[in-house]
Amino acid sequence: MKWLLNQERFETKLILLFGLIIFPVFLQAASGICGKYAAIEVKDASLFVAVTNGFYFLSLIFLILQAIAWQLTLIIYPLSYAYPFTSLVNFVILIFSAILFQEQITLYNVLGLILISFGILILSRNLGEDT
Repeated sequence: MKWLLNQERFETKLILLFGLIIFPVFLQAASGICGKYAAIEVKDASLFVAVTNGFYFLSLIFLILQAIAWQLTLIIYPLSYAYPFTSLVNFVILIFSAILFQEQITLYNVLGLILISFGILILSRNLGEDT
């Protein structure tokens, strides 16, 4: 029974630690989505508009939070393991651009995401192995 509890703790810890990789991805995607909303809302780009527009401001907040979360991620994971997961932002952006902005998902989008998935799979397989 003790082994089972230790195994459950290990799996819970692993999920939480993996969340450290995924959380910055969603923050970066949220920043991009806010940037798109800002671009739709504002036609004249200037420093004043960037400072006063809520979407631009929110985009910057998400980027700051992403930077902090990413630093926490790099404390735990090697950069060579964690960095490929940043490509997952492409999935999030593609899905939300279709939902929120009615942008079309093409065959090339899907093929590109499949290639990215294989790349992430290959690069992430060596966690815990000496390189």
